[in-house]
Amino acid sequence: MADYDRGHIDITSLLTPHSYMAHQARGGTTFARNREQHGDRLSAGLAASFETTEARRPKQDALPPGVTIGEGAFVTVLLDRAAKELDIEKIDKGIRQSAAGEDGDKRKMVLHVRDQDARDYITERVERYRTGALTEKGNPPLAGVMQPIEGFAPTELIDLWREDPALLPPADGTASWWGLWCWDIYVDEVVGLSRALDMQVAPEERWSTFPDVRIIPVHATRCQLEKMLNIGQPGLAEIGFATDDPAILVDLSGREQDGLVDDLANRIVWPGTDVPAVCLLDTGVNRAHPLIEPVLAPEDVQTIDNDWGGDDHYDGPGHGTPMAGLALHGDLTGPLADASTPRLRHRLESVKFIPPIPRADDDPANYGAITQSAVALAEERNPNRKRVICSAATDPKIRGDRPTRWSAAIDDMAAGVDAGDEEEPPRRLFIQAVGNIGHNDTWATISEQTLHAGSNPAQAWNALTVGGVTFKDQIEVNQRATWSACAAVGDLSPYSRTSSDWPDGTTPIKPEIVFEAGNRATNARGDQVSDAMPSLSLVSTGKGGTRDALTAFCATSAATAQAARMAAQIMSNHPRYWPETVRALMVHSARWTPPMLAEVNAAGGKTARAALRRKFGYGMPDLARALASASNDLALVAQADIQPFDRPQVSSRDPMRRVGSITYGNAHYYELPWPTQTLQQLGNCQVKLKITLSYFVEPYPLKGSMLDPARYRSFGLRFDLKRPKETESVFRRSQNAKMGQKLRRGERDDDPNWDFGPKAIAAGSLHCDTWTGPAVDLASRNQLVVYPVMGWWRDRPSQNRFLENARYSLVVTLEAPDASIDLQAEVATTADAMIAARTGVLVDVAR
Repeated sequence: MADYDRGHIDITSLLTPHSYMAHQARGGTTFARNREQHGDRLSAGLAASFETTEARRPKQDALPPGVTIGEGAFVTVLLDRAAKELDIEKIDKGIRQSAAGEDGDKRKMVLHVRDQDARDYITERVERYRTGALTEKGNPPLAGVMQPIEGFAPTELIDLWREDPALLPPADGTASWWGLWCWDIYVDEVVGLSRALDMQVAPEERWSTFPDVRIIPVHATRCQLEKMLNIGQPGLAEIGFATDDPAILVDLSGREQDGLVDDLANRIVWPGTDVPAVCLLDTGVNRAHPLIEPVLAPEDVQTIDNDWGGDDHYDGPGHGTPMAGLALHGDLTGPLADASTPRLRHRLESVKFIPPIPRADDDPANYGAITQSAVALAEERNPNRKRVICSAATDPKIRGDRPTRWSAAIDDMAAGVDAGDEEEPPRRLFIQAVGNIGHNDTWATISEQTLHAGSNPAQAWNALTVGGVTFKDQIEVNQRATWSACAAVGDLSPYSRTSSDWPDGTTPIKPEIVFEAGNRATNARGDQVSDAMPSLSLVSTGKGGTRDALTAFCATSAATAQAARMAAQIMSNHPRYWPETVRALMVHSARWTPPMLAEVNAAGGKTARAALRRKFGYGMPDLARALASASNDLALVAQADIQPFDRPQVSSRDPMRRVGSITYGNAHYYELPWPTQTLQQLGNCQVKLKITLSYFVEPYPLKGSMLDPARYRSFGLRFDLKRPKETESVFRRSQNAKMGQKLRRGERDDDPNWDFGPKAIAAGSLHCDTWTGPAVDLASRNQLVVYPVMGWWRDRPSQNRFLENARYSLVVTLEAPDASIDLQAEVATTADAMIAARTGVLVDVAR
């Protein structure tokens, strides 16, 4: 095993920014249309939609006082399945689009047509396509906009529904809580109409805010919402759930001797106050426990509602308190039995954000806003403290295959969107559980984990989402000795959900990492399953203090607490590293267990391998590897700011105003400090190059992001590596049109030796891939580029975000397990020389 006692190598000084422009894609989807037939169908469908809208209008005398019939209309646009994206929004003309989704073999979205002028505008566009003179190339006018459209149809309530269609509340007169997603300029109109129609509007502190959009919870019947739709006033964009219901699978048992706890507490070297903290958002923590009290100050025990109290209210040995024990000490099984002297380098904070009494049906819980409030409490108490935010709370009733208020709020906070003007956004690291598979006595029902989708808010792009692995398979004789463990050692924990059935290409890879989560047991017939068996669980702190000091703890809650502990340890050892860098290092350090690796190796090709990431991520992190490098396993680290987009033209009338087209901004080119001669001498010795790119996006969570991740993210980044024997000119031209003409087919060699390949990267804000090949090939692969891809900062110029700077962290790992040379020292020496040549200053990059 390698000794990880060397510093990581900082290569930030080896980057060169360069203006960037993407090459135009070849071809594109074409649609074989008979213009006369297609145009007639579109024209008739649009006219029929408007006629249906008028027929559905309620009579003015049937409306409450002050409510007037509007001129607006909702029209559903049916798109060809091959139409990846269609932008026909013209806000200045009164046309908005939202609620993009899928309907059988077609895609669809909803147009919001504000008034009669907007109707006339969209009708004229269709007629121009249907009857206008052909272009010089023989195409109808507006063909690129109209040909992807299959037809128009009147909008039904389900077309605006952003959740699972099967969960749309029935039209039986029963009132329930709905979330009205409305354009922010129409908030007053939507709220006023809701109240006029006798809907109960939740207090404003339970609303959520995103760019352009506000989400307003209302208590109403489906009939009331349909009436709102038919009245024709503008503002409503989408409809979804209004409440989030956190559920934590916990079934805790077991007790150890109080003397073991006291002994360990006396051996621990406790930290001071000026260290990072794990901030637990949970059920509260009982701080009197001897293994918790020294690092959880009374003022750091807080609660969303003062009437709840800060103690752990969860049944039995608690939930927040066992989470605290693992977040501080990890699994206590080893420390309790040995005579070591553990040294803690982080503290604890607790904010109770789950109520001791479940909320009533008429009290909707906006856990996006609640999570924001919980984090704000901790930061107001200790504004300068570095912290890792840890939550195992999920809502299993809502699949994680689409953005929600809760997941988008986490992305919002991670990106620091709440920063004031001229203030550096306070980036935050969230560690979030993927969710647990609920108990079932029939093992076959829950054994196929790819059918159990990750729970809301595990889909948050910027969060580091944690699943479970298990290394526990030994059942104590007095604990049902005739039973057997459900999972083999090194397999996915049977508690852990996956994202295997989320749509690929539009949802992030979740979980990214796994930690020990314990095992389940089943009898020989498979018709009984036991959860939280002590011998198959971890040991942590119980909430009873000295009366119930230790407890068994398991599932993805346990895994998430351990991940938060590791993140805090990295923060403590590397105080200059950003949250994005800590996340990248945890993924960079992860390896698949032997059973996971066997499954990856057995997969047929990149696509099958890439799909397995949705089951167990990139593996189980290794703290030693995250903290430091070894002689034959070294990490290069860069932290950099980048401007993804630009609007270079300045107004002739106002020099402070940008006009014209919005373009891409910069790409970053890195010279990698490879010791070329040494790598060539290693010849065919196999090496691994792992690249991890981590950044935080600002979310735009309207439903269209389900079809195109560029609609959700503010910006995106990608990386590319120079091919073996490729010239610098060819490498730079390959991605950047500013560097020259697009490469001809065959001008660039294939690059087959990646685990997943560039086509496996689409959604998400963390990208990771590993190249394996001979050292001699790596010798000439000495340049890497980080470049931007589309996001709403570019697509929504009205938000004035196109000049924003973003930041990212890059970790490049070189592993040569069979090499007998000190590769880390040679790379560090090369990097020192390269930086000195650039700056004229001698440096030590490995620190």
